[in-house]
Amino acid sequence: MSGHAPSSAPPLRDIWTRLAVDPLADPVALVLSRHRVVTPNRVTTVSGLLGVAAIACLATGHLAAGGLLSLLRFFADCVDGKVARAQGSGSARGALLDVATDVVCVVGAYAALTAWAVTEGHLDPLWAGALMAVLGWYGWALAHRKHLAALAGVGDGSSRLVDQEGSGPWGAWLGLCRRLHMRPVPWAVEVETLVLGLLPLLGPGFAVPGLHLALLFYGGATVVNLARMARIAAALDARSVTSTPTRLLP
Repeated sequence: MSGHAPSSAPPLRDIWTRLAVDPLADPVALVLSRHRVVTPNRVTTVSGLLGVAAIACLATGHLAAGGLLSLLRFFADCVDGKVARAQGSGSARGALLDVATDVVCVVGAYAALTAWAVTEGHLDPLWAGALMAVLGWYGWALAHRKHLAALAGVGDGSSRLVDQEGSGPWGAWLGLCRRLHMRPVPWAVEVETLVLGLLPLLGPGFAVPGLHLALLFYGGATVVNLARMARIAAALDARSVTSTPTRLLP
């Protein structure tokens, strides 16, 4: 994927979120938002508690329970933002709590599932160490890409492949994604949902290969983010050079 979103373009929804979560999360959030006792931060707290429970289950080998709790955590994570919008109660501190909870729960779940796989002899410790390292690199690259993109005024620096034209089945899919305001290809959310939620539900024979998939994905995604950062940084440098007035020697 290539290209950057213009600053006026809102972020696209992920495939899993748009097709599997939103149809249920939207009406649930609408109902919850009518009750004063329900606030976005409280929903985020519930999401965090579900995430901690998922981590505990994955670490102790209760994979099905951990997978189910991971899916419920992501559902609650989607609902809190919808409640905030419905109530008009969004805040910078709430957004910070949401992001912090999401990072802790996702990284913790990966660490828990990886630790269980290593302890049970299903995963080589070197592979496990590589996965946790690349998760850290991915997180840094994603955050810095968004920072550079904000400076350059190009949205969050993600691809706008959905805005491109195509023919045949691919063109029809792009048209559907434009109408649904959805990414046309699976990305991090789909990998997290698969590796931490769906595959553990099916047992160790599926959960362990999921960890191999995660390493390959996050490694590749980090390379993609680094390439995007390089392009944005080059554009910023070029802009800085052309906008700096010539200094005359004394």
